[in-house]
Amino acid sequence: MRIPLFLRNNYVISLSALSGLLLFLSFPNVNFYFLAWVALIPILLIIKKLTPKGAFFTGLLSGFAAYAGIFYWIFGTIKFNTGSNLQSILALSLLCLYLGLYVGVWALGIRLFASGFSVVRFSIFSGALWVALEYIRTYALGGFPWAIAGYSQWKFLPVIQIAEFTGVYGVSFILVAFNCGLSQFIKTKKWHTFFGLLSALAVIIVSGIVMLNRNTSIPPPYIKAAVIQPNIDQYKKWDESYKDEIIKTLTELALTASKDSPDIIIWPETAVPGYLPYDQQLYGWVNNISKETNTLNLIGAPYYNGGRNYHNATFLFGQDGEILGWHIKTHLVPFGEYVPFRKFLAPYFGILNTLGDFTAGKEPVILSAKSVMLGTTICSENFFGATAAKFVKKGANILINQTNDAWFFKTSAQKQHFVMNVFRAVENRRPVVACGNTGISGMIERTGRVANEVPYFQKTYFTCSIAPRRNFTFYTVWGDVFAQLCSAFVLIIIAFNFYIKYRRRKNA
Repeated sequence: MRIPLFLRNNYVISLSALSGLLLFLSFPNVNFYFLAWVALIPILLIIKKLTPKGAFFTGLLSGFAAYAGIFYWIFGTIKFNTGSNLQSILALSLLCLYLGLYVGVWALGIRLFASGFSVVRFSIFSGALWVALEYIRTYALGGFPWAIAGYSQWKFLPVIQIAEFTGVYGVSFILVAFNCGLSQFIKTKKWHTFFGLLSALAVIIVSGIVMLNRNTSIPPPYIKAAVIQPNIDQYKKWDESYKDEIIKTLTELALTASKDSPDIIIWPETAVPGYLPYDQQLYGWVNNISKETNTLNLIGAPYYNGGRNYHNATFLFGQDGEILGWHIKTHLVPFGEYVPFRKFLAPYFGILNTLGDFTAGKEPVILSAKSVMLGTTICSENFFGATAAKFVKKGANILINQTNDAWFFKTSAQKQHFVMNVFRAVENRRPVVACGNTGISGMIERTGRVANEVPYFQKTYFTCSIAPRRNFTFYTVWGDVFAQLCSAFVLIIIAFNFYIKYRRRKNA
């Protein structure tokens, strides 16, 4: 097989790898978020000089390098479940190849459709194309919007305030557009381009500071929440021999937390080691705990009630121990909570028979009691900004994210997942409480500031004061309209480009 010419050029390969490295370093746990503002410049300097095929493979290589660094933890997760190094390497490689394809298509799109654009048009088109591809990735093949470029800026509070209008995609757009503008300045040395970029960034930062100040003052009333982090090892969770130990741990934490007189105690995803309300022993235990703590308890547990379907759910228990309501997870994790095409794949891959077989819920359900209106995302549901917005539109004045990230072990995956909550808070101007089995647990204010955070892989709890909010943001009402407009804009530009080429050929 012939090696493509561009791969024989060490200069091109080095720049591709450098872009991937810089993008990787901008994400947790490294968190050099400022690198994202220049991460794409190395490949942007060469894309227009390459053939379309060369541009595509340059982007693919850069994306593969970036995502291999970001998702290194996939290897350990798959290895834990399969015991196979080969399957673990294959799974990580296929994921990085799939995600790298999006960067490859982005680079190809720039090469084909934006080569002759001015700096402004080039930056806008490239940013819009990147956002359109991220939006496709959010929903394609079940959806995997992890490591969206904007998430790298979770610490840069002034910049991420724009998410109130655009969602996380608006931050991605700013990053990519800035990279494009700066790359053009490096090529042309035109100082008005540089000062124009700085001016635009200054406007974004100042506007963000204004929005931050507007949302920092939080008037009463406040709700006091206790968040328990039991730190149950993944290998113990569904082992019947550890059931009593798990119950004891959860009981001690809940009773200890109740001494702080919280309005609600929040438990993590699938905290209960069995099905509610089907398992009468476990149901009786949770009923008694709710009475003993004398407060509301939001408890993650598998749901089964004697029918055909099993669910991943969360239950709100009242002070009398009765169930006030429940929400069933609407977005399930492929090959984790369900297996696509199980009937066809299982005969060839025996490991699939050991994986989950949950059924997804249809709609988000608000869990309410007194003045508390909870929008509870379960684990990966917080990947999707539109899902959190649905909760808020239905009346949620507080957002909760219950997780069990124990299967990620002590890796950057824990933080990468946690910071998505920062954007859900800003998008809807709602406080978000994150409660994880092993962590990361914390509380995020509506500005995106992390007000409370406890170390992961520690058995602990914390209390926090939450200010419920009822107003709707632009994002809450309109959702991902910014990403949709970017997608429409890109399609129009591409269609117009083809039309011009068609007319030229016709007139030739």
